[in-house]
Amino acid sequence: MREALDQVERLLRDYGHNYEANLAAIARAAFERAPRAACRAINADEWWNGSRSLAAIDLAIEGGFTAQARRDAHDLRRALAEIFATMRASGEGNEAGEIVVSQFNKWIESHI
Repeated sequence: MREALDQVERLLRDYGHNYEANLAAIARAAFERAPRAACRAINADEWWNGSRSLAAIDLAIEGGFTAQARRDAHDLRRALAEIFATMRASGEGNEAGEIVVSQFNKWIESHI
């Protein structure tokens, strides 16, 4: 989880998403103190629900579909899927997140 949050923060900062990168940094610090509380905090609309959520950011589009931007988008999706799985394992459920992460997993499996 820590590594996934670190990766999300780094990737988002690289593409100028500083607010969302700060969400990941805050979650990582919270996770080190109280993992369950951090998972409750991550279970929020600004992480998983809607076109303005962190999960809606597509680095491939923002990076002009370069090879590196596509790899970064893939890495972001994989890290978010790991974060969501950890959140769920701690007892948190989120319907919007389920849909988004299900799509991420399909894209990851098909190398999109």
